[in-house]
Amino acid sequence: MKGIILLLKFMTRLPIGVEPKFDSDSIGKSMKFFPIVGMVIGLILFAFFWGFSGIIYTPMLMIVLLVIIEVILTGGLHLDGLADTFDGIFSYRSKQKMLDIMKDSSLGTNGGLVLILYFILKIVLIYELEMTIGLPSGIVFLLTPAIARLNSVINCASAPYARATGLGKTFVDNTNGFGVIVATVLVLLYTIVIGYLFLLPVVMLIIIPIVMLFGFIFAKLMTRKIGGVTGDTLGAVVELSEILVILLIYIFAVLFV
Repeated sequence: MKGIILLLKFMTRLPIGVEPKFDSDSIGKSMKFFPIVGMVIGLILFAFFWGFSGIIYTPMLMIVLLVIIEVILTGGLHLDGLADTFDGIFSYRSKQKMLDIMKDSSLGTNGGLVLILYFILKIVLIYELEMTIGLPSGIVFLLTPAIARLNSVINCASAPYARATGLGKTFVDNTNGFGVIVATVLVLLYTIVIGYLFLLPVVMLIIIPIVMLFGFIFAKLMTRKIGGVTGDTLGAVVELSEILVILLIYIFAVLFV
């Protein structure tokens, strides 16, 4: 429980009242519970969706507001990692130079572009899901944060840490195959419950392995590019996985609905 609270404090901007003493080993070992952070975020977003549904009748406005709330809940932590990762990887420099660029707090052209494209694609895909198959945006936001965070666990277990030190090192050092199994079971159970409550098709259980495969490939790509994963790439894989989940839902909806 202490590790989960630390994860919520470290990975979100939620006003957690309890102040457990920071312990790097405890928070590192709790990485297997990272999808629970996504579940909490998803439930909060769904609560906002339900609360706003009586006063906001325009789907696009609802989606934009939920995207903004999601950014506020996470403090843009993973978006920062996404931008830094693209700045570094697409600089096409040496491994060390890529790591140096990723550590730089300045936002480069590639980072700016990926953020713009990320928000456009995310908003448009969720809007199209609601318009074409009638899947409410609140359900999408309920599911995607938990599934996406599974890939951070996979990355921690599938690649070394690319730096000698760093905030993400404790997660990598304390995450193994058992952690991936725990995280996967949590996500599967959560998805099954949500699917049962909202009459979602079993296809969601097909999407999860595809997303996990992407997470594994991403970890190996980062290992080839920069020698492993970093805190930035762990954030990047969360945001990229959210887009992939939404895209796969859209593709399967078009094919089977």
